[in-house]
Amino acid sequence: MSLQAQYSEILTNVGLQYGAGPDLFKATKVFPICPVSLMSSQYPTYDKAYWMKNEAGIRMPATESKGGTHARSFESYSCQDISYHEDVAVESIKNDPTPLNPQKAATRRVTMKISLFDEIDWVTRFFTTSVWTTGSNPSTKWDAASGSTPLKDIDGYKRAMRIATGGFAPNKIVISEPVFDVLKRHADVKDQLKYTSNANVTQEILARILEVDEIVVMAAIKDSAAYGATASHAYIAGNKFLMLHVTKNPSLEEPSAGYNFSWTGYGKQGYGVEELDMPTIKAIRVEAHHYHDMKKVAADLGYYIDAPLT
Repeated sequence: MSLQAQYSEILTNVGLQYGAGPDLFKATKVFPICPVSLMSSQYPTYDKAYWMKNEAGIRMPATESKGGTHARSFESYSCQDISYHEDVAVESIKNDPTPLNPQKAATRRVTMKISLFDEIDWVTRFFTTSVWTTGSNPSTKWDAASGSTPLKDIDGYKRAMRIATGGFAPNKIVISEPVFDVLKRHADVKDQLKYTSNANVTQEILARILEVDEIVVMAAIKDSAAYGATASHAYIAGNKFLMLHVTKNPSLEEPSAGYNFSWTGYGKQGYGVEELDMPTIKAIRVEAHHYHDMKKVAADLGYYIDAPLT
């Protein structure tokens, strides 16, 4: 007997709202989303040397102008299906007075599972050493009792990126929650506000002080223990700091540290929820799928600090 999956517009919307609502998982919010019609294909990359060479010149009458070619190469992406399901007992559905309530609750749980996978995957692949071209740890850790200068350090990191990339400055900072907590209470940051505001330092205020468009704070927790064992809770993002230059609108001609390629051939932005009748166990399976590929595109457009705190 074949089992037919039924795409659910209602549950897909529930999952999308849940993913956009809780301010917990951030992996898919770091790189700009690049919709793609093919699950796998190629995208162009460019030689940064082209942008930094002084090659134009004065043209004399009846002579050719200076010129050259805009060299590029190609890299590949491949949207994988990240999925998870939960079986909802028919008894639970029939005994709930609110239509679709058990399926909606299951949708939120399976969406959270996919988001947790994405968060760990992003941190493992991009929030680590040997990924980005530039990076160095501060000479004095930012949570030291005295002597730390995070604003001065960050200004230096920004200049280093601009020099390395021919002028591209970071416009997004990704930090773990412990690092954010230290920065928002640091004397250097408080000093920037002492004459203008006594408000708590939010992500938006810190972004303004650091002169970037956005600060993304990764605060999700994982339990690495097996079921039944003593819980082992820890921040997924640990003690990390990353500055990126990312484009606001994906374009073949716009430099960006990374892209989140999302397949348009399924659901909404590659995400969808299906219902599947499971008569042998008297259940309805709620199954979520997310077809995407988070890719580093330009290593020079990231500046990574592995351990800014002690």
